[in-house]
Amino acid sequence: MSKLGDTCIETGFAGFTHIFVMLRNLEHVRTVYGDDFVHALVKEISFRGHSRGAIISMVGEGAFLMHMHVGFPTSYNLALQELERWQLVLSAPPFEIEGTPIFPVLSVGFVTLDLFGAPSLAEINQITPPAPMPLPEVHCSTDWRLSYESDMEFAACFYRGLGRQDFALAFQPIVSLGEAGETLYEEGLLRSVENLAHRTTAGEDTISTLEKLGLIRRLDRSVVLSLLGMLRQEPQVKLGCNISSSSAVDDAWWISILELLALRPDLASRLTVEITEYLPMLHPETAVDFVRRLQTLGCRIAIDDFGSGFTTLDFVRRVQPDIIKIHAGYLHRARESEQSVEVLSNLVGISSRFAPNVVIEGVESEEDLVLARGTSANWAQGNLFKAPQLWPSWSRHPLFIRSSSL
Repeated sequence: MSKLGDTCIETGFAGFTHIFVMLRNLEHVRTVYGDDFVHALVKEISFRGHSRGAIISMVGEGAFLMHMHVGFPTSYNLALQELERWQLVLSAPPFEIEGTPIFPVLSVGFVTLDLFGAPSLAEINQITPPAPMPLPEVHCSTDWRLSYESDMEFAACFYRGLGRQDFALAFQPIVSLGEAGETLYEEGLLRSVENLAHRTTAGEDTISTLEKLGLIRRLDRSVVLSLLGMLRQEPQVKLGCNISSSSAVDDAWWISILELLALRPDLASRLTVEITEYLPMLHPETAVDFVRRLQTLGCRIAIDDFGSGFTTLDFVRRVQPDIIKIHAGYLHRARESEQSVEVLSNLVGISSRFAPNVVIEGVESEEDLVLARGTSANWAQGNLFKAPQLWPSWSRHPLFIRSSSL
């Protein structure tokens, strides 16, 4: 059962149930663009709600209460769908204010009103679990403001491209290191079909920029939805994709996906969700709860790029993943020295204590394959076996990513 529905179930969706909306990047926007810009943004958010049938009242700067003209759904599932709809409606597409594109970072959730017509502070704090990686601190320096503005312009450009289906998944298999050559699953890697703001691939720079802004959720949701569509079309394959650890939160962004996985265990059992931690998590317990829910639904969980970034052994121990993928850098350094070979072997050994499947990434040559087989890893990934393919042989067509916005 989703935490999002707890308040609704307690109230039975009575007429005093409302949706509370919180603008999380208000101070970021104010610092970069000024007070007048913030007022215009708040007005535009309110107008977007009104234009789609909501009665909206302000309960604080950047905080809104929403009530539907037609009443609130009395069904648990319909109410959750309504919550997700409003998350998408209010979050995208970006607002244009004085010719400047801006994405609000919004949290939405159910609240009930007290006798004075206001939600309790406790309920507001429980609207969504704390993000594993909250928004970065606001700084008043000119460099920080210019960087934030540039990142926001890039995000708007990126999501316009996503809306045009400028991005697709290129699939690369994870193959057995044994003689049989089995495939564990095929990972979908995000690729740019056209040049985008001089960045030709959707790599770590793109992901880290969207993470810093709090805007990675829409991309991760779009990728997972697109992949589930491919799984429905191709019942013979097992597929995987990467999501940021900052997206690993059981909230309104994931409602329809979690419902689909619950209804279609045949899809869940063929889906591997890879978690990558580009920045340190301040609230890992939130990500742990999200991962456990996916596992309960039948999905496999992989920890990606283990040994680099910020993934800790404690997080791996708590998550108990099905798969751990060793960052390619360890294999590539093992080409240079015996000491690095030993480091790779030890890391694989540690990983095998926490997951039954260990993958060595970045296998590019026969030499790499010999090094990989010299460890206790049972799977490998790399161009030696097959380069990422936009149109793999098992697919009827390339998988262009569709934007998940309404």
